[in-house]
Amino acid sequence: MITLKSFLKESFPTIYHISVTGKCNASCEGCLNGLIYGERRAFASSWEEDPEKTFQAINWLLDQTNGNPVFIAFYGGEPLLVFEKVQDIFYRIKNYYPQKNLKFFLYTNGNLLRKAVEKDPEFFSQLELLIISIDGTKVQHERVRKGTSLDQIEASLEFLKSHCPTKVLMWSTLREEMSFRDCLEEFFNLYQRGLVDFFFWHLIEKDCPIRDFSGFREGYLKDLTYLFERFVAELFKGKILPVLPLAELFFFLLKDIRRGQTGCGVEKMRSFDVLAGKILPCVDMGEELILADFRKDEIKNLDLSKLQDKLLSLVSYKDWLGCNTCEAEFFCGGRCPVLIKTSPERAMQYCVLIKDLVSLAQTFLPEVKKALKAHNLSEENLYYPYGYLNLLTDVIP
Repeated sequence: MITLKSFLKESFPTIYHISVTGKCNASCEGCLNGLIYGERRAFASSWEEDPEKTFQAINWLLDQTNGNPVFIAFYGGEPLLVFEKVQDIFYRIKNYYPQKNLKFFLYTNGNLLRKAVEKDPEFFSQLELLIISIDGTKVQHERVRKGTSLDQIEASLEFLKSHCPTKVLMWSTLREEMSFRDCLEEFFNLYQRGLVDFFFWHLIEKDCPIRDFSGFREGYLKDLTYLFERFVAELFKGKILPVLPLAELFFFLLKDIRRGQTGCGVEKMRSFDVLAGKILPCVDMGEELILADFRKDEIKNLDLSKLQDKLLSLVSYKDWLGCNTCEAEFFCGGRCPVLIKTSPERAMQYCVLIKDLVSLAQTFLPEVKKALKAHNLSEENLYYPYGYLNLLTDVIP
């Protein structure tokens, strides 16, 4: 097997997430920020920083990069609550680094999208990707993402698509009380209407295991099988259903590629988070490890090469988790240190689910090969742009 880094070479991106605010206009069940940082009112104010500090941190990071592409993400909270701050950082970076290969994307719950597009359609036109959280059809979505309106989100997407060429990724966060099939039906609805271009899902991080794991696993596998069947059926029509994880997984199997890192690549210094002028390896891990703080003066002497041991310690769990002998490790890369921190028991349940996913893909692989051959499609058609964009997401489940 070759690693993804060996395959991508100079096109392997570095990713910076800018947490522009801790504020949010929704109260989603299982909010990761709430899990890591506690009640929102206890931490949100500490995330509100002058964009100057954020710009200084990004400026320093960009000075360390080589010629590989850099993806810069605006993250929160809800970034569109402070859209002026997002605009300020975006245009300053664009103007200051015209020679850099920079691509931007933004995460949002979508409720404030129309107002932001009306204010600055050019900003959205220049995004590489808009990632929008939608967790199913109306009843399910609004039950788990309280404070949001799916009707309003869909109307905002219609407005966006009528004014900008922006590509949109629908991202679903699956909780054990939810239906994955319901998420898929909303994706198929929006995709057929031309309102979203890609689909990704992951399972939520929580501080406890799934109670009825056997029941959840049975239902999840049934819905996964339905998705695989839809994916293969479209492939036999010469079309690639833009479900990023499936496209990437089939490509890895066909080309004998292993990820060679966790989903975000935090331990390989391929991903950094910027929060209120601080640089962290992972904001979702909390602030136990701050790599640099631009509210202080000792930044000039910081050497990225000396951080490797600290970052590798974040994924030391791979030894006891058994990643080195796992048949699904080539795809998941060892899952994510956040879940190990919050609930090792849940992480081990997810290990079972990702093995199920890989096993299911192997079952459908002969049909995928036949479909590609029937339409004279190369294996790379699965990866560009589909599997490649999975670098901007996560590894599921």
